[in-house]
Amino acid sequence: MVDKSIPRKPVIGINGEIYLRTNNFSNNNLVKACEAAGLEVTVSSMSEWMKYTAYRNLEDAVRFRKPLKIVSSFIKNQIQNGDENKIAAAFIPIVDILEPPTSTVLKETKKYFSPRCGSEAVLSIGTGLEWLENPKFAGVISVMPHGCMPGGIVAAMADKFSARYNKPWISLTYDGFLETNNSSKINNFAEIIRYTR
Repeated sequence: MVDKSIPRKPVIGINGEIYLRTNNFSNNNLVKACEAAGLEVTVSSMSEWMKYTAYRNLEDAVRFRKPLKIVSSFIKNQIQNGDENKIAAAFIPIVDILEPPTSTVLKETKKYFSPRCGSEAVLSIGTGLEWLENPKFAGVISVMPHGCMPGGIVAAMADKFSARYNKPWISLTYDGFLETNNSSKINNFAEIIRYTR
């Protein structure tokens, strides 16, 4: 259970390139760096991408009028979402932030960018906006490999979203080398959050 007697640290969301955000070696232990800076972290799950591809598979089957694919895609979606909901329900007493449904993420993305793009940018934008609109979240960090086009799209739009919701959204680039620039950005990000709360 969430211990209500312990004051909550500012909660931030981490999204971006699917592998990079979930692999501690690749992102130089980003979650620990954020926690050391005084933040609480939620990381978008890897299943976010699987749910998105399953959603798009069904959407394309309907669009191109393929009845057998519609039925099989629908059944796969129902099973996948049902299994996820059962697992998530078991953790509700200890986790108070649940991942939004794919349809909600894509609805947010559609305000600024085509959800049919087929890249992580679709999910990063939609999830990031969902977090910025949620009063539990204080900011967003998007991660990307050096030179990643979907990550570049998100980075180009992050300032606009940050200004609109008055919450910080930064993009961090990882290229496989040890660096200190991201550490400074994380600490500045945390300081901005503390100053604006």
